[in-house]
Amino acid sequence: MEQEKPKHVNALDAMVQDRQLQMMKTAVPYMNPSSQGIFAFFIKFMELKRTMSVFGGGSNSIQMCSAPETAEPLAIQLLSTMLDFSTEQERENIDMLLNYVQMFSGDGGLFT
Repeated sequence: MEQEKPKHVNALDAMVQDRQLQMMKTAVPYMNPSSQGIFAFFIKFMELKRTMSVFGGGSNSIQMCSAPETAEPLAIQLLSTMLDFSTEQERENIDMLLNYVQMFSGDGGLFT
């Protein structure tokens, strides 16, 4: 059976979370209030354990290696990705930054 990923997942979460952890997080508000804290702690502990496993060797790092090669500057890629997690006001600010970066990222620009 194919595992579905949430629509908006950042690189770190994609590495340390899975569908089961997401389902467990979804269950927390429906639990008895006396159990919520310990269960939430357990979920965060599992994420920390997976994070330590991923980065424990020292050679792992999060990179845009899975993203297609593009001539687009990294600053534009980063800001564009942040739009997925932003509020309307933050989107307006990011759009303004994107326009600024694009304006100055031509040949010899600051962000190329």
